[in-house]
Amino acid sequence: MAPCRTTEQRCYSLEYHDTVPKLSSTIRKGRPLSSKTVLLLGGFAPGQSQWSIQQGFEAAGYRVIYTPSRGCIAANRAADIELAKEEADLIPPLETWDLRYPDAAAYEEGLAQLIQEHEPAMLLWWFSKDDCPAGLITSLRQRFPWLKTVTHTQDDPWDALRHPEFSEEFEFVVTCCKESVHVYRDRGIQAIVLYPPPARQLHGVAQPAEHESCDFSVTILSIYARADSDGSAYLASADPVERITHPIGFPDQRVLRHEVVATIGEIGRTHIYGGLGFGTFPGIPRSCYRGFRTYRELPGIYRATKININQHNSPRSHGYLNQRDTAITGAGGFMLTDYVEGIEEEFDIGTEIDTWETLDELRDKAEWWLRHDDERRAAGLAAQQRVMARYGNDAYVDRLVAFIADPGAS
Repeated sequence: MAPCRTTEQRCYSLEYHDTVPKLSSTIRKGRPLSSKTVLLLGGFAPGQSQWSIQQGFEAAGYRVIYTPSRGCIAANRAADIELAKEEADLIPPLETWDLRYPDAAAYEEGLAQLIQEHEPAMLLWWFSKDDCPAGLITSLRQRFPWLKTVTHTQDDPWDALRHPEFSEEFEFVVTCCKESVHVYRDRGIQAIVLYPPPARQLHGVAQPAEHESCDFSVTILSIYARADSDGSAYLASADPVERITHPIGFPDQRVLRHEVVATIGEIGRTHIYGGLGFGTFPGIPRSCYRGFRTYRELPGIYRATKININQHNSPRSHGYLNQRDTAITGAGGFMLTDYVEGIEEEFDIGTEIDTWETLDELRDKAEWWLRHDDERRAAGLAAQQRVMARYGNDAYVDRLVAFIADPGAS
């Protein structure tokens, strides 16, 4: 990552060298944006799928100017420290935070200077719900009426159902759930479904990570409860293990995550990745806990694992996929996931991925796929071809640009 400085704003420009041939894609390409510059905002630094999005735009010939939305406003320091507990990837040390903006008004002026200087065609805010100051986007749209404003969320259907107001100042929203589209459109916001994009430059060339071979892997950042529960302790705890393992309630849960881990742990060698502490799951040996892995390390783990277990917090929401759905398959790993309504519209079940709804079905299918190496490897590669063509970061750029150019055609 090569840091650069622009007027009163921290930004980053990533070097990209394209040596990987593109997988075939039939994505409709729209009219180009008014300029080849995109202003990308969100978080402390480009991480997770935001990094993939940045890579996708730069590979398509866009200049991407990244600026953080956390760790840069002095008045938000305490709130950002709490939000940092939620970050799953890249968090700069607290002592390195560049709190150059006293408050939200100063931050807006910094963004305005960037827009005046670079004239981006699009402002894309990754997870704006947590850190976009009220009124900021409305003000920028009034000052720069030609600027296309987009917010990207990977927490639907819950964002759309619980607090859709986070998106109301934007012109466009990217959602990960098909049934959330109408919620946004009812509020006058143009919405498109674009699942968290795997990076062709990372997932598309992933090789099995050394010393990570196992029968099953589970990547977990939270343990969800079946019934709705108070999540205040989740954020209040100073202990990262306590914070991570506090159950957050989702009423649609069919099977709890500790039940899933216990089931597969009886069948074969299981690796658990995430911020979870030893002993989180009763009966699971200490050697199964592999610690936290970054976004860029996970694709190799997915390839090294025979069966990657996935689970959704809202399996009854039609057309909802999480980041693991596309990251596992984008890396060529085989995925055995709980059934989420409409997943058969995105994958061929049985030949690309497989699904389960009960612990008995999970056990039966896990044992079958462990015995069938050739079929499992072929399914992983078939899923990779499909997901990279439909939802890789190059497809994300093509689809988003086409949608902005003509929302009615989507």
